[in-house]
Amino acid sequence: MRLLYAEGAVNIAHCRYQKPSEDAFFMPHAAVTYVRQGRKVVCFNGRQYEMKAGDALFIPKNTILYSDILVKREDFISVNMTIADNDAACGLLQPVACRLTDRVPLEELARGQHMSLSTFKRRFRRHTGASPGQWVITKRLERARYLLAHKQLPVTAACFESGFEDLSYFIRRYRRQFGHTPGSEVLGGMF
Repeated sequence: MRLLYAEGAVNIAHCRYQKPSEDAFFMPHAAVTYVRQGRKVVCFNGRQYEMKAGDALFIPKNTILYSDILVKREDFISVNMTIADNDAACGLLQPVACRLTDRVPLEELARGQHMSLSTFKRRFRRHTGASPGQWVITKRLERARYLLAHKQLPVTAACFESGFEDLSYFIRRYRRQFGHTPGSEVLGGMF
């Protein structure tokens, strides 16, 4: 990766990959990714985007992003621009998003933000529209959908790798969120 421009809230980087790469990360700032050469698959908010040369994609701030860069005969090249702002939600969401599959007590997360538990919950809800627990479950389900549809993992593996500990609870929540069972995701490729 080579930084092309950095001034204030805007950063632009040129990325070149010579071998396949798979990443999952939290994007605290809005970004635009533009593919100059090659192909990649980007998944976030329960949706999958297959990108090829000439495609650009806007990524909203505070997104958990899954990126699968497919390098075959030629290098993959992209230009990525992030637009930072002083959004307080970033500080709240980042520690939760980075430990999404872990069992972390809310009290510990609140202490890490130097807040009482009730203040942490109130601010979290104000910035996301959901409680921390609801937000985590939604993001875990999105991760499971990515693992099932894109990575073709078995349902049990996707369940546990997404941070769920009870398979039947996972299946019920998955059906409620997406309108079908996780098994049909694998069979039908719902993405």
